[in-house]
Amino acid sequence: MYFYTKDKTKLHYTDTGDIEKIPIIAIPGIGGSAKMWLKMIELFKQAYRVIVLDPRNQGRSQRTYKGERISTHAADVEDLINYLKIKKFIAIGNSMGAANFWSYLSIFGSEKMLAMVDLDQSPKMISDDTWKFGFKDLSWNNYPEYLKLDFGKAFYAHIDDEMFLAAKQEYQKYPYDPEKNYNCLIDHSLQDWRDIIMDVQIPMLIIAGKESPYFDYHFVDAVKLLNNKIETSIISNCGHLIQAEQPDEMYRIVIKFLKANLNI
Repeated sequence: MYFYTKDKTKLHYTDTGDIEKIPIIAIPGIGGSAKMWLKMIELFKQAYRVIVLDPRNQGRSQRTYKGERISTHAADVEDLINYLKIKKFIAIGNSMGAANFWSYLSIFGSEKMLAMVDLDQSPKMISDDTWKFGFKDLSWNNYPEYLKLDFGKAFYAHIDDEMFLAAKQEYQKYPYDPEKNYNCLIDHSLQDWRDIIMDVQIPMLIIAGKESPYFDYHFVDAVKLLNNKIETSIISNCGHLIQAEQPDEMYRIVIKFLKANLNI
C-alpha cells in the first residue's frame, strides 16, 4: 500500500489492517527491508495491528533527492499516522528506525505515541569524551568519511531462510543505493538523542543484540545512567537485526514490557 507525504513523496507500507486493534508502527534501519519483519508481524498481529513503513529511498518507497534527514523521516511518520487516521500507536524501530521515532518525539511530542521500543540503536552514533558507545569506530576524527566504508553484514545469528530469501528478492527488484542516500546517513550519524532519553514521558524499552557488529551492547547500561526509568534488555546470540534474528525472544520481551506499562 502507498500514500503521499506532504512533500509529494510516495511511500510504501504494509498493514495487517485490523483497525479495532492498537497499532504498532515499525520502521527498519537505513537500507533495511520490511521483509525482515515478517516473523515479527506474524507474532504481534494476533493482538495488534502491525504497520511496517518503508522509509523514503529504500524498500518499495520512492527514490528521491528530497528529505535526506531524520527530521523529514519523522514528518513522514506523522503523515502516515494522519493518512491512516491513527489516534494512538506503539513505535518499534530498528537501528535508524529508532532514531526516526526519537526525532518524532522531539518534533511532535508524545501525545500519540503510547510507548517506544528501540532495537539496537545507540542514542549517539559518534563516540567522544562524553559517549563511548557509538557506531563501530566512528569518531569526530573520521566523520563523515568513515561512513563510506563497507560495514559488512548486520546480523550474527541465522535468519529464517524464507524471510531471508524474500528480503533478497525485494533488494533485487527494488535495489538500495547507499551513495544516493549518503546524506541521510550523515545526518543520522550526527544526531544526539540523549536529551530525548533523559526527558522521555512515555514507557521506553531498549533492546541490544549481544553480538551486534555495529554497537557495543553495554550502551544500554549508559542509557540507564541517563534515565533509570527506561527498561533495557540484551539478547544473546543476536546481532543488529533483532526482529529477524531473534523474533520470538524479542516478542516475549516486548509483550512483557507492554503488559507491564500499558496493561495491553
